[in-house]
Amino acid sequence: MIQGATRLFDLLEKAAKEWPEREAVVFKNEKVDYRSLRDRVNCLAKGLLKLGVRKGDKVTVQLVNSLEWFYVEYALMKIGAILVPINTRYKSKELEYILRHSDAAHHILQDSFLDISFVEMAYELCPELKRARPGQLNSPKFPLLKTFVCCGEKAYDGMYRLQDVMESGVGFEMDSQLALAETSVDGEDIAHIPYTSGTTGQPKGVPTTHRQYLWFNFSQVSVVELRENDRLAIPLPFCHNYGNSCGIFTPAMCGGTSIVFEYFEASEVLRLIDHENCTVLMGTPTMFIKMMQSPDFSKYDYSSLRTVLTAAAPAPERMIRDIQEKMGVRNLHNGYGMTENSVGTAITRIGDPPEIVATTVGLPYSGAEVKVVNIETGGDLPPNREGELCTRGTLVMKGYYKMPEESARLIDRDGWFHTGDLAVIDGRGYIRISGRLKDVIMPGGMNYSPAEVEELLYTHPKIQQVSIVGIPDEVMGEVSIAFVQLKAGETAIQQEIIDFCKGKIANFKVPKYVKFVNEYPMTALGKIQKFILREQAIKELGLCKN
Repeated sequence: MIQGATRLFDLLEKAAKEWPEREAVVFKNEKVDYRSLRDRVNCLAKGLLKLGVRKGDKVTVQLVNSLEWFYVEYALMKIGAILVPINTRYKSKELEYILRHSDAAHHILQDSFLDISFVEMAYELCPELKRARPGQLNSPKFPLLKTFVCCGEKAYDGMYRLQDVMESGVGFEMDSQLALAETSVDGEDIAHIPYTSGTTGQPKGVPTTHRQYLWFNFSQVSVVELRENDRLAIPLPFCHNYGNSCGIFTPAMCGGTSIVFEYFEASEVLRLIDHENCTVLMGTPTMFIKMMQSPDFSKYDYSSLRTVLTAAAPAPERMIRDIQEKMGVRNLHNGYGMTENSVGTAITRIGDPPEIVATTVGLPYSGAEVKVVNIETGGDLPPNREGELCTRGTLVMKGYYKMPEESARLIDRDGWFHTGDLAVIDGRGYIRISGRLKDVIMPGGMNYSPAEVEELLYTHPKIQQVSIVGIPDEVMGEVSIAFVQLKAGETAIQQEIIDFCKGKIANFKVPKYVKFVNEYPMTALGKIQKFILREQAIKELGLCKN
């Protein structure tokens, strides 16, 4: 395992020195060793310096999983720029908000993915871009945004090609400037500002330092006992904290190989586990359920797998047992974390039985303090009592970007971060997540605030009021149902409401169900009692509670 790294790019430098010819990344038909990865990263870093990217610049990154993610991520870390990941499922409205709120100076994007043109999305938001010289955007809507760099074969008006930027960094003339940039980067500098939805409708930026991400990766590699030559299959999106850290930094820290998937497709993950002799597999419960249900499951050999880690959503015990029995996995871990806690907070340990892996999220990582407090009084609770889970230590964010009031509300004077999750900590210190105080829905490990979707549906001409709640789902873990009250005299059907949302917000935010109501259960203060709506939906749809 890599020791002594203080900045994220130290991982790559040390790995290239220790294992220069070892495979670092496998993507489609290309295999890149650590020395080549380091050399390509240095070229891109020098090219970005030529464009004017500097330490502290916010750089939004809208890429699908690829080799380019590795190049861009490490290059930005070397410069000391701050990476702001953009979920590739986001639509124009969501992208616009983050570009503006994050104070982005540069935007690196994929040209297209599946049937989505990110270039057209950029032109929609910035019509001036088509007429601008690359690097000289002048947009009233985004006054700080100057540079667009596109990953793709074609050249687009107003944008640099990523490949051209990388090629411009070949040679020695910029080496001294890159070395100077690297020396200016400190472990306490902000590396990323990932955006997460919380109790309010708009996503919140979470500044996270080099040291915090290194702490998480060191902790995970140690607890899970990852080894040199491990081959890690991580079919998680790199735009998400979990996938980014485990897919890009964890392999380098343990001297392993990252097997990269452009996007999750169950049969392709199963095939590559066999074909690439993967020893470690990480994903969400939704992914594992889809893999187990795949008609191709029996085609492949999983004997190379030693370790599986599931996180980001509740893990059914049947799923845990299926992974162990059908895949023959010896070490299976269930983890818990959040963006505000530097990816990971707790994890089960090697040797924990399936019922513990399924019903708890294990023990906190070393250096992470946890406790449960009374919801009404805030007082500390003893073991085996349910309350709000609070965390403290290296893992906790310093505060939301440009949201001091939100930060102060969730981080108390003693440094405890109030997660909004209900939990019980038993006498051994194992944590069981029992519910959520905060109004967040988490389909397939993603998360968003229902208020964001409610605000959209309020613009529907037929809708008087709407309330969205999360309900259990066998595959996704959780999906949403919209309780809609129509305006007087209006009629509508479920599909009409669903179709209204599609294309305006990410697909995972679109309600799966719609129920029309005449009134809502209300509190004495006039607030909708969402827990009652959730109970009604679970009963009417014949669902099992999480």
